[in-house]
Amino acid sequence: MSTILITGASAGLGRETAVRLTSAGHRILLVVRDPVKGQRVVADLRARQLDTGSEAITCDLADLGSVRSLAGQLIARKEPIDTVICNAGVQIVNGPARSADGYELTFAVNHLAHFLLVTELLDHLRRPSRVIMIGSGVHLGPSRSFGFPAPEWAEPRQLALADQLTDQSGVPTSGRVGRVRYANSKLANIMFAYELARRTVDGEVTVNAFDPGLMPQTGLARQYPAPIRQLYRYLTSLLTLLPGAHRVSKSAADLAWLATAPELTGVSGKYFVERRARPSSALSYDGGLALQLWEQSTALTRPY
Repeated sequence: MSTILITGASAGLGRETAVRLTSAGHRILLVVRDPVKGQRVVADLRARQLDTGSEAITCDLADLGSVRSLAGQLIARKEPIDTVICNAGVQIVNGPARSADGYELTFAVNHLAHFLLVTELLDHLRRPSRVIMIGSGVHLGPSRSFGFPAPEWAEPRQLALADQLTDQSGVPTSGRVGRVRYANSKLANIMFAYELARRTVDGEVTVNAFDPGLMPQTGLARQYPAPIRQLYRYLTSLLTLLPGAHRVSKSAADLAWLATAPELTGVSGKYFVERRARPSSALSYDGGLALQLWEQSTALTRPY
């Protein structure tokens, strides 16, 4: 039995992956923002007679102090973690939002919180161990991501502190800006995975990124206007028929495989789509940009 930590485990991909891993006999640490929702997941696991000692742990990824407290708590109790799945994510499309630390919320939650959590826990993970970053095909640009805008990469400190992006005419467009911010954060997740893999070449810790595809059943579209959310729900069954789109259950099965498959022992620095390693974007392999991301993320997450 492995102990597997999953962020964003109260709904969507995180919850479904927790169910699958628990049914395989693994113990899950469900990192959740809402303790009530977390306890519901634990109760659901027990009701299915899948009680492997899994527990919900409250942490607000929009607050780096909360993330640091979570890591400290796990280290203090010498929690034997085998795998960390950095799944939680937000997409803000209705205007700029800030984290508790004053950073742009998408970049703060999707990248900085996971960067801090993984780097704090890294020396305390049970060996061999795995780290999985949830990427997304949106980092590849509109031709490969259902028309989603491509990332507009900049220095990480600018991505963290920027008030807004603008379109090519220089006019702010909040909906598009939110999607670009999300694409930037997913590119950051992949670059972080590759850089961490380069820093753990002994094979004792393997690091990979996973693209779950478009999953219409998740709550990631909850920030969209009501008419779009209603249309999204109506078209869910049809959207899952598109190439690159999956039901949550399918993506969860693939993610659970990536977290536990014996044949992946020693496999690191890869970008998985379903159960195959695929190329990510050319920009994601830029070692210089990845080093800059690491160094500036370290500075941005340093305690004040």
